[in-house]
Amino acid sequence: MLLVLSLTSSPEGQNTPEFIKNRPNYILAVLPQFPPVEVYKRWTPLVERLSKELGINIQLKVYQKTQEFEADVLKGVPDFALVNPYFAIQAKGAQGYTPLVRDKKSIRGIIFVRRDSPIDSIQRLNDKEVAFVGSKTICSLLLGYELSKGKIHFTPRYMGTSSNVYRAVILDKAPAGGTLDTSLKREPAAVGSQLRIIYETPMIASHPLMAHPRVSEGLRQAVLDTVLQLAGDKNNHNIFEEILMLKPVKADYQRDYAPLEKLKLEKYIFGGE
Repeated sequence: MLLVLSLTSSPEGQNTPEFIKNRPNYILAVLPQFPPVEVYKRWTPLVERLSKELGINIQLKVYQKTQEFEADVLKGVPDFALVNPYFAIQAKGAQGYTPLVRDKKSIRGIIFVRRDSPIDSIQRLNDKEVAFVGSKTICSLLLGYELSKGKIHFTPRYMGTSSNVYRAVILDKAPAGGTLDTSLKREPAAVGSQLRIIYETPMIASHPLMAHPRVSEGLRQAVLDTVLQLAGDKNNHNIFEEILMLKPVKADYQRDYAPLEKLKLEKYIFGGE
């Protein structure tokens, strides 16, 4: 689903930055962390502000399925893309996407069980089923890596959303589940109170907004500067809270995402959606 936002004009003349003189359309694609309608609702205010501040037309593209989003990014369709930390490696390798901005707060994967479960360590998950969101989500890959590192043999079960993972564990349909810690914090207190965390992965940098190399260096810098400027205004707090990037900071591939290359996380894609 492609949603076109407002086109704002900017004055012509010598003072017009080179990267906006022709005012082309740019596509910003967002990883489907939520249903398409919710992604649209969350991201529209920021996309509209960026379009207005930069004097360009940005089209917001949202997706029903992660596979469709990933295929577009690997083909280089979007000019800008919000991706998970693992897919940042694929996006850079396939098309040369560069991370611009991410949330300052790092993220980690967690494994949890029902609060009354006798399971008290990941070692006790050997030969058991573990519920995950999907086969290529960063939490599934990180947790798969950690379990395999401990020589723990498990069967992944993919539930589609973090909320489904929590409910599968609470309803005793799966002995354990794995998501990002930030996902659990967004759930109602009644959900968290029924779960007990038994394992946490090391922290990693959060999801970056990346730019395709065809986007000029001037526009890339302008997008970064504008995002940071907008985030510095407390009146825009809700805009960044909605996109889960409350405190944006400049992203750096070598510092933030290159270390994940060494983990070879692709080995922990066990099939499924």
